[in-house]
Amino acid sequence: MNIKNKMDYWAIPSIRKQKLNPRQREAIANEIIAKVCTYYNITNEEIRGKKRYRTIVTARHMSMFLIRTRLKLKLKSIGDLFGRDHSTVMHGIASIQDQSDVDELVSTDIENLINIL
Repeated sequence: MNIKNKMDYWAIPSIRKQKLNPRQREAIANEIIAKVCTYYNITNEEIRGKKRYRTIVTARHMSMFLIRTRLKLKLKSIGDLFGRDHSTVMHGIASIQDQSDVDELVSTDIENLINIL
């Protein structure tokens, strides 16, 4: 994807403007994680686990990215969902944003997942 066609991921239709309590936000975040697991054909335990296989890491980062753009959860809250530090979440989100600029497959995955959600 070139710079002229760069998607504005922060303009993705989100649920962040709705008045949701923390339990509802966590439930929606868990739904996002479940749908990403289904999309990438991995288990919930794998995405939240410590394994660093490329497919699992990509799915984990994609989940973090979608949760952040859709729900605007704090980085620490997203990290808590995965047993990770907030700086790891920052890296994961930045990684997906950077990859989407140069890799059409990542851009396509983002679009497909947004449609699924």
